[in-house]
Amino acid sequence: MSIQQSDNAERRAEPRYPARLEAVVQDAQHGQLVFMASGFSRNGAFLRRRDSGTPLPMIGNVIKISFNWPIETNIPPVTVEAKVVRQTNEGVGVQFEIA
Repeated sequence: MSIQQSDNAERRAEPRYPARLEAVVQDAQHGQLVFMASGFSRNGAFLRRRDSGTPLPMIGNVIKISFNWPIETNIPPVTVEAKVVRQTNEGVGVQFEIA
């Protein structure tokens, strides 16, 4: 599998903040995938593979992501749509689709 990276991979308008949340992705091509979300900003996040066998959504795809908070927080999952803008061996960078 070839890993691609978009031209604007390192251009960020907002600072990134560390966080680790389970991210359940609904992808049209691969179905449901589970990642660990990290590097959040107001506009996006990085979704890290749990293992190398997890397929990656393609750059340009719009995916639905449910972020699962730790159970002790009693916060229900938050679901958003995001566009895949970067792909590496470790996972994908997404930009949130904010209306």
